[in-house]
Amino acid sequence: MNSPHIRAELIPWDDPQFVQEYERAREHAIGEGLTIYGPKAAARVEQLLRASGYPRATVDVERTVDEALDHAGRWTVRRDGPPGRSPSG
Repeated sequence: MNSPHIRAELIPWDDPQFVQEYERAREHAIGEGLTIYGPKAAARVEQLLRASGYPRATVDVERTVDEALDHAGRWTVRRDGPPGRSPSG
């Protein structure tokens, strides 16, 4: 079995505090034993980001069959929620 791999696109990528919180949340999810490329880990990272001061943070998971077989995946991590959604909800 290959080691798990996640490729994450952070939006915005140039907010160092947000990037640091994402990395902390990702490591926390790994430490809890969650499969990092799967949806449970993504949900946990989203929960941790929201609890750490980013209440609109979202983590979207994309994974092809080949990526699943290779224990890999892609996440889109947004600090301010999905595009086109107003700040009020």
